[in-house]
Amino acid sequence: MVRLEKKLEESEQTDLVDYEKIVASKEFQNMLSDKKKFVIPFTIFFMGYSLLLPFLVFYTDILDHPFIGDITWAWVYGVSITVMSVWVCSIYVRKSERIDEQIKEIIEKEGL
Repeated sequence: MVRLEKKLEESEQTDLVDYEKIVASKEFQNMLSDKKKFVIPFTIFFMGYSLLLPFLVFYTDILDHPFIGDITWAWVYGVSITVMSVWVCSIYVRKSERIDEQIKEIIEKEGL
């Protein structure tokens, strides 16, 4: 029984991944930096653009003016939020593919 426990402990120690080494690596730090440079500005843009609609509707009359016929600028802005969401999502998918490639390179380098 004692031998079995020692073997388990030894196998657990060899299977341990040195996450601190990975996190401290330059490649991982570069990947995190690239990710932050994308996520933070796009999140601020998305939230600002989305939250601007209620502000403009409740506190101004800018969006009440007609765009074409009975269609007001509020409708145009509302539809543009959908278009903007699709645009941001498509950019995120492309950027996340590059980040995934960087992660695969880090994993391969560490021999995982």
